[in-house]
Amino acid sequence: MRHSHAPKEGTILLVDDQPDQIKVIKAALDDRYLVKVAIRGEVACQIAAGGGIDLILLDILMPGMDGYEVCRRLKADPATAGIPVLFLTCKDTQDDESVGLRLGAVDFIRKPSSAAVVLLRCRNTIAYMRAREDLERKNAQLQDALRIREEMERIARHDLKAPLSAILSLPELLLLNGHFTPEQVNFLHMIEKSGYVMLDMINRSLDLFRMENNTYPFQPEPFDLLETLKHIVADCTRCGHAVKARIVMEEGERFMVLGEKWLSYPLFYNLILNAIEAVGSDGEVQIELSSDEAFGLIRISNPGEVPPEIRERFFEKYITIGKPKGTGLGTYSAWLAVRTQGGRIELDASVAGRTSVLVALPRPQGVWASS
Repeated sequence: MRHSHAPKEGTILLVDDQPDQIKVIKAALDDRYLVKVAIRGEVACQIAAGGGIDLILLDILMPGMDGYEVCRRLKADPATAGIPVLFLTCKDTQDDESVGLRLGAVDFIRKPSSAAVVLLRCRNTIAYMRAREDLERKNAQLQDALRIREEMERIARHDLKAPLSAILSLPELLLLNGHFTPEQVNFLHMIEKSGYVMLDMINRSLDLFRMENNTYPFQPEPFDLLETLKHIVADCTRCGHAVKARIVMEEGERFMVLGEKWLSYPLFYNLILNAIEAVGSDGEVQIELSSDEAFGLIRISNPGEVPPEIRERFFEKYITIGKPKGTGLGTYSAWLAVRTQGGRIELDASVAGRTSVLVALPRPQGVWASS
């Protein structure tokens, strides 16, 4: 038994004109809740408008303004519309329930009901409404946080570009005015390349967020994906990623797709880098190009198998295994970039001991993917 001085769990407004019912319900609730009583509908509306009410127990049959009209007025007033209403009724027809539910009531309590039933129904309703309000509050906070993040990323992009531009200009100036060994020249090129990668990361940080929320300003145009893939292979080799792995790619004059060149570079860079890292020593990464009537098809294959436990979630955010420094964002961002460009991407683990990722990007109408 709770003591009368224990903190109350909320405030309930009981609207009923029958003294016996008021006495029974108050006895059931008084131990846990502060119970306010109104015997007329007009008074109930005034009390509810004053605030602080967590739940309204509303009798349907009352002189003057009945329970239905009270509920109608409560739901029409923004100050009281969010207060849950439980109808108290001795009626037992579905028509009465449908009327009450259409007016906005959350449930009915039959009269007479045991004290335990009344208490549990009130507690459950108040707990549900508070949980919903808490969820709505957290969702609003999340939306505010996302807006702040977007603004901070915009500011960061602007503020970081100035010092990065100075860094990018230094290797070129040094190469023009100094004498360096081939190894030193290679180091300067690596610095320059890393700077451009960082610049691309800054430019793309907000793009990733926009792609997640389907607000990315996609502007497709035909471009030669083969040229982009050649640049990626050269960059991987220059930066030392392909020291142990050999990259074998089909040659041709061009491989035209419809999309964004600068969105496709990080897409395939991440996929090829993943394949290189999975190969180990003396392995081979294969890049195969083909096409069907609607899509250009790019298959990136390497020895080794993706663990069975993550195959179904391979492109999900933060999914990674066996990489101490892995973030699980590479394949996820690739999936986003393919989706944004109207293509598809899938993992093929059907061949034992081998892994393939197949990417399909739309082809320009009337233009063959390769020639």
